[in-house]
Amino acid sequence: MPEISIIVPCYNQEKYIEECFASILSQTFQDYEVIVVNDGSTDNSLNVINKYIEKYDNFKLLNQANKGVVAARNNAIAQAKGKYIFPLDGDDKIAPDCLRKLHDAILDSKGDVIYCGGEYFGNREGRLDDIAATKFNMCLCNRVCVSALYHKDDWVRYGGYDEIMKQGLEDWEFWLNFIEDNKSFYKIDEALFFYRIVNASRNQSVSKSKGKELVKIIRKKHKKLFGWKFKIKLLFFKLMRFFYRKKVTKSGQVCIKICAIPLSVKFLQLLNGEKNNG
Repeated sequence: MPEISIIVPCYNQEKYIEECFASILSQTFQDYEVIVVNDGSTDNSLNVINKYIEKYDNFKLLNQANKGVVAARNNAIAQAKGKYIFPLDGDDKIAPDCLRKLHDAILDSKGDVIYCGGEYFGNREGRLDDIAATKFNMCLCNRVCVSALYHKDDWVRYGGYDEIMKQGLEDWEFWLNFIEDNKSFYKIDEALFFYRIVNASRNQSVSKSKGKELVKIIRKKHKKLFGWKFKIKLLFFKLMRFFYRKKVTKSGQVCIKICAIPLSVKFLQLLNGEKNNG
């Protein structure tokens, strides 16, 4: 049985899927299987995928009618044989040491979810969000990309990715199960993951109103996380953000601002009852 199952959903990604596969094949860690889900592609994706299925014994193909990335991911993980799961979208890629470093960290019990730094590539450049995945930060919005390493047993425990979230935010909703269960996130502060922005991507097309609907679903499902303590912290956070945005013109204001930074961080840590694991 492989240690890691790499899950690659693919819908009409013939332009990018080979670059994704090349990054997998370049891994210094070799004890893995790759489960590719052809989610009803109408372009040449299936022919490209089949070249790798025929050449590499650890590449496996699942074909399904187009149901979306969430259903595709769940379908593949349900059949995965690996102890650990690593999702990777067909238009993204990873650095050669990515799996090895994530696997070493999870073996060392550094966290229940191991993730890494990342960079944009393609139509956009720059570093991905570097804000730590603390309980409060994760309740504000997602801080962990879908391409992180975790136990398959946890996927089973939480019932997989919620397919109600097929229009987006399913990874955030999934990670909140770990937060609610007091499990830990550990970040390798190195750019080992590369995220491609595609103009027609699902995240780009979700409207603000639909996004608000999805957030409401998440808050209702995880209402224990979004109770009065969170509301107090959120109010404090908004007040501090407003304060920092004010133009500093006097030396006294500068002093207050500098002193307020460690105090505000300490206050949030006390309310959170947590330490930063990221």
